[in-house]
Amino acid sequence: MMNRLVRYKAFQKLTISYFLLVLLTVGLLSTVLFHLFSGSAVKEIDRNSKAMLSQVSYASDVVYNQVMTMGSALLIRPEVAAFLNDKVEDKTNNYHIFRQMSQMIGVYPYIHSVGIYRPSTGSAVDTAGLPFDPSISMLGAEGYMEFYPRSIKIAHRNNDEPLRLLTFLLYPEFSFQTSDNPLIYINVEEKSILTTIRRISKADSASNVFVIDKEGRVLSHTDPALFLEDLSGEDYIQRILNQGEEENSFTSTIQGKKNLVTYVKSEEMDWYFVSVFPYSGLISNIDRLRNVTLLVTCGIVLAGLLTSILLSRSIYRPLSTLLEKLMPAADGNPPDAGSAFVDEYKMMTEVFQSLEEKEKTMQFVINRSSRTIREHYLHSLLRGQSLAPSLPGELIRDIEEKAAGPYFGVLVFRVDKPQAENAQGRFEAKQQPLLRFAIGNIAKEMLEPVGPCDYLIMEENEAAAILQYEHNRMPEELEPVLRGIQQFLHRYFKLTVSIGVGDIGFGRKTLSSSYTSAQQYVKYRLIYGKEAVLDAAATRPHLMNALSYPAAYEQKLIDAVQSGRPDRIREAIGQFVEQLSTGSISQVVAYSTQLMLSLLKYFDYLQHVPDSNFNEYLDAVTDIESAEYLTEIEEIFDRYCANLRALIEEKNLWMNAQKHNIVIEKVQNHIQEHYAEPNLSLELVSSIAGLSPSYLGKLFKSAAGQSFSEYLSHTRLEKARELLSSTPATAAKISESVGIYNTPYFSTLFKKKYGLTPSAFREQEAMREAESAGE
Repeated sequence: MMNRLVRYKAFQKLTISYFLLVLLTVGLLSTVLFHLFSGSAVKEIDRNSKAMLSQVSYASDVVYNQVMTMGSALLIRPEVAAFLNDKVEDKTNNYHIFRQMSQMIGVYPYIHSVGIYRPSTGSAVDTAGLPFDPSISMLGAEGYMEFYPRSIKIAHRNNDEPLRLLTFLLYPEFSFQTSDNPLIYINVEEKSILTTIRRISKADSASNVFVIDKEGRVLSHTDPALFLEDLSGEDYIQRILNQGEEENSFTSTIQGKKNLVTYVKSEEMDWYFVSVFPYSGLISNIDRLRNVTLLVTCGIVLAGLLTSILLSRSIYRPLSTLLEKLMPAADGNPPDAGSAFVDEYKMMTEVFQSLEEKEKTMQFVINRSSRTIREHYLHSLLRGQSLAPSLPGELIRDIEEKAAGPYFGVLVFRVDKPQAENAQGRFEAKQQPLLRFAIGNIAKEMLEPVGPCDYLIMEENEAAAILQYEHNRMPEELEPVLRGIQQFLHRYFKLTVSIGVGDIGFGRKTLSSSYTSAQQYVKYRLIYGKEAVLDAAATRPHLMNALSYPAAYEQKLIDAVQSGRPDRIREAIGQFVEQLSTGSISQVVAYSTQLMLSLLKYFDYLQHVPDSNFNEYLDAVTDIESAEYLTEIEEIFDRYCANLRALIEEKNLWMNAQKHNIVIEKVQNHIQEHYAEPNLSLELVSSIAGLSPSYLGKLFKSAAGQSFSEYLSHTRLEKARELLSSTPATAAKISESVGIYNTPYFSTLFKKKYGLTPSAFREQEAMREAESAGE
C-alpha cells in the first residue's frame, strides 16, 4: 500500500482527496465550534456589561434626583430665601444657614457639599468651607439648572490633591435672570461615582470604565488622571455620540488592539457610561481552549489520514485490476513492481486513444469503401455497365435493399456556362470539388421530401441525382423543389444550373435509359436558356416539329452582309435563329452549320483579298457544335458576318486603291514632262485626270505623302540644281527654264530647300570639281 502511495498518481490523488476532505471538514467544524463558543461568551459578557452600566446609570439618576431634591428643599426654607434676598451681610444669619445646610447634607450620601452665593454682598456660604469659585458666576445660564465639572486644589486639604467635583448650579430666579441673581451650587465628588462603578462592576483600578457627557468630556474614570479629558477625538467615542441609542456595544481597535466597547446612556442626564474591555481578555482561558481545540483537531486529522488511505485502497482495487489487464509487465510481473512513477490515467488514456484511433480508422475505411462501392454500383447502373465480380456481395445486397424503388428517375444537373463562366474560372482550380460537394449536399437535402436520393458526380460540370418513386408518375412537388435548388445556388454561389428530368422507369435496370433521356432533355437549354428545367413534356414539341431549312432568311442575311449595314445583319440573324428555335437540337446545329457553309460559298471570291483568314469559318463551325445557348450561336453568326463585312470593305478599298495608284502615277508623269510650263496647276491636271481638283489634291497627298504644289516645286528645284552644276547658264535663265519666271522667288525657294543660294551652290560645285580634278 505504501508502494502504491509513493508510485501511483491516481492512488495519491484519491488519498489526498479523502485527506483534504477530512481536513476541511474537521477544520471547518472546529473553527465553527470555537467561534460559536467564543462568540457566545462575548455576548454574555456584553450583556453583563450592559446590565452593570445600567445600574451605574441608575446611580447617576439617583444623584441627579438628590441634587434636585436638595435644591428644592433649600428654596422652600424661609431662612434661605431671606438670605438670598438680603442686601446686608449678617454673620449670624450666615452661620444659621450653614448649620441648616450641613444637617440636610447628611440625608444625601452622594452630595459632597452645598453652597449659596449672594452677588449683592459678594458673600458665599459653603458647607465644606470651600472658597467660592468666581468663574461659576460668569457662566451663562441656559436653564434652571446647569452642570459644571471642575477640579480645585486647596492647600492642606485632600492630601494636597485636587478635588474633582461635579457641580450642579441652580438659579432660583432664572426667569428674571440678571447679573445680580443669587446662585445655589451643589458639589458631588467624582470619586463617589467612581466608587459606585467599582462596587457595582467589581472592577479594579485597571478596568477601563468611565463616564462622559454629550460632548465627550470625561466626568468620571477609573483612571483619575483622565478627569475632564476631552475624548471626542477618539473614533469609538464619536461612534457612541453619533449613534444616538440608549445602549449598544461594538468592537473597535484602540491603540492597535481589538476591544469590546459597551455603553449605556443616562435617562435623566446626557451622560454615557462606557466600558472598554480588551477582546483577548474577555475569556480568561481562551488560549487554553484554542490549544485544546487544535490538539483534538490534529488527532481527528491523523485518524482521517489513515481512513483516507484505507478508503483509497478499497476504491483503487478495480482500477488496479484494469491496469493489470491493459498493461501487463513484459516479464509477467504486476505493474506494482519497479520504482518508476506511474500515471495510471495517462497510461489508460493513451491506450484508449490508440484503440479509439484504430476504431475510427477502421470505421472511416469501411464507410469510404462502402461509399465508393455504392457510387461505383450506381455509376454502372447509369451507364448500363455490368458490375465487377470482385465486389462484395453483402455490400451489393445492402445497396440494393436501400435502392428498392420500385420506380426510378434520374435528374441531370449542368452548370450553365455563361452565368458561371467567371465564377468557374475562380472555382475550377481550387474550389471546384468543394463546389460540386456543396451542390450535392444541397440537392440531397432539398430532394429528401420527394423521395430517397443519391447524388453522383458524372463529369466536370455535370452531376446526376437518382430518385426513387412509389408511383409511376412525376411528383407534383418535384418542380418547385428543383426551382428552389436553382434559386439557392444562384443566391449563395452565384451559379445557374439547368436540370434535365429523365423518364421514370420500373426497376434499377431502367436507370440507364432514364439517365440518357435526362441528358438529351438538358441539352435543350440551347433553346430555353439558362436555369431551365427540362423534361419530356418540354422537349416533345421540338421533336415532333418537321422544320425545313429557312432558305429565305439565309438569302436575307446574305443581302444584309452585302449591304454592309450591321442593323440589317443583326435583324436577319435574329429571324433565322428564331426559325431554328422551334426545331430539335440536331436541326439547330445542322441548319446553323449549313448557313455557315452557304456564307462560305457565296463569299468565296473574298479569298483573293490579301490577309483574309477563312480559318475563322472552321472555328465558327466548331463553336456552333459546342454552343449551349442560341445566344451563343447568334454571337457566332454576328461575329462571322462582321468579318465578312470587313473583308468586303477591305476588298473595295483595295480595288479603289489600285485605281487611284494609276491616276497618281499618271499625274506624276505629267508633272515630269510639263514642269517647265509656268501655267501648270492642279486644276489643269485634274481636268486631264477626270477628277475634281479638291478630290485629286487629297488623293495625291494621301498617295505621294506631299501636296501637288510641293511635288511640283520639288521637281522644278531638282531640275534647276542639275542645270546649275552642269551648265554655265545664269540663275535667271535656269529659273525660266524650269517654269519659275520670278528670279528672287526662285533664289528664296532654292535656299530654303538646299541651304545655299544658286550662285553659292554653283561655286561649291565648282570647287568640288576642281578638287576632284586635282586628285
